[in-house]
Amino acid sequence: MSAKRSIATGAALLLIGSLAPILAAPPQRDAERGVRHTLIRLNQLLAARDMAIVGEFAPCEDTLLVGSRVGDRARGPDELAAHFRGYFDMPETLSFAWREVEVAVRGAVAWLHAEGEVVLHGDEGDRREPYRLTGVLELHGGKWLWRLFHGSTPAG
Repeated sequence: MSAKRSIATGAALLLIGSLAPILAAPPQRDAERGVRHTLIRLNQLLAARDMAIVGEFAPCEDTLLVGSRVGDRARGPDELAAHFRGYFDMPETLSFAWREVEVAVRGAVAWLHAEGEVVLHGDEGDRREPYRLTGVLELHGGKWLWRLFHGSTPAG
């Protein structure tokens, strides 16, 4: 009898544990708004060349950014910092202009797809190129942080 009780207790704890992220998550509309705000904040930090951008990514060694250029890849906080220093050392400033953003949220995990342009602001004016972004974000202490950022330039 006690073995059955232990199994039932274990099963109940697994069920409760699996529901915890969903129960702790904000309402759907607030979550979607929070994810969209994270995309806006990323753009602001890029345009300002602000290294606080590294704090927009989950502080985990398997957090991953993959950009559209060959070799444009960073895993973990140290590589992310080096990646953004490289971008901020460029003569042009980088930002995005999104025309379409789709967000889906399930508990404390969100994913998004955005279509638009990467905008390179330089002394000779702006240069725009098509850009596509997919990402996975996690809720950490009430703030949505990037866990996976994958950008690409659509082939012509």
